[in-house]
Amino acid sequence: AIKMRYVTYDIDPFITARIPSAQKRETQITVEELKTIRDANLEHYNLNVTRDIFMLTYYLAGMNLVDILAYDFRTDEINYIRKKTKNTKEGDSLISFSIPEEAKPIIKKYMKKNTSCYNLLARKISQLGKVAGIRHKFTLYSARKSFVQHGYDLGIPLSTLEYCIGQSMKEDRPIFNYVTIMRKHADKAIREILDNLKNE
Repeated sequence: AIKMRYVTYDIDPFITARIPSAQKRETQITVEELKTIRDANLEHYNLNVTRDIFMLTYYLAGMNLVDILAYDFRTDEINYIRKKTKNTKEGDSLISFSIPEEAKPIIKKYMKKNTSCYNLLARKISQLGKVAGIRHKFTLYSARKSFVQHGYDLGIPLSTLEYCIGQSMKEDRPIFNYVTIMRKHADKAIREILDNLKNE
């Protein structure tokens, strides 16, 4: 109301108020835990579907489920604007990268299937975490968080990781006014992160 000038005050009533910062969620998993999930021999169909969704999210640079379900995968590339931030950002927020080979079999497997993902994930994701012995909070968001952490651990620039996951670059880093992150940077970063998962 103050911002829109519906009300005015001589002294701002919120002058001493502090907006609490969001608590950091420790949900990322290690490369080894991710590989354990990827390679696990799972008996139950629903658990396999949950694992596939989790791995697809990771392979697609932490793409949110709502964006995955809305995307037309009859292509070899990803070009999308995150639904979560579509109406909140100014300027070009298109995320573009090639679909990694690791993601293609999962996409093909479910292309024509109508799976109730949200309900399934709610019921099975914690069970999937137990497969890898994960003791902390484990959600689908763990795929996104882990993708970024693994990339950071490999020395990939934060600006490139931000582009890959559709996170806006922080305004307090003015050097990024001089560089443009493009699809070729995203492709290179994603490939490096996924190559890091290869068994030696």
